[in-house]
Amino acid sequence: YPGPSEAMEIGSERVYFPEHADVVIFTFGNGVPMSLRAAREIEKSLLWKVRVVDLRWLQPLNESAIASHARACKRIIVVDEGRRSAGVGEGIITAIVEAGQGSKPMRRVVGVDTYTPLAGAAFAVIPAEADIVNAAIDLV
Repeated sequence: YPGPSEAMEIGSERVYFPEHADVVIFTFGNGVPMSLRAAREIEKSLLWKVRVVDLRWLQPLNESAIASHARACKRIIVVDEGRRSAGVGEGIITAIVEAGQGSKPMRRVVGVDTYTPLAGAAFAVIPAEADIVNAAIDLV
């Protein structure tokens, strides 16, 4: 992120490992560190090079960046810590499909359609690193 005297462009994404193209993981917020850890496991177990895209801005959603990264990679995973219904992940997938990339192997890793409980109970309904790794394995 830029320093206090600088500003990032509205809508700009942060890309980890932009040269990797076996699979792209689109995520934001808490999904970023979780996806980076899962990416290391995917690279070890599947030998795929994983690009992680931190969208950083959800409104407006940077559809052109999403389309560009989706075009550049062979497979797509969308990680959204929110609920399955009406979550940001649906908008990400819509941007991918509208960019003509919907035929690529794709998985969505999301939370359960419920309220998010407090404390440790939250881990029963939000995605985990293992869910991201399993989504990649499903793409094999």
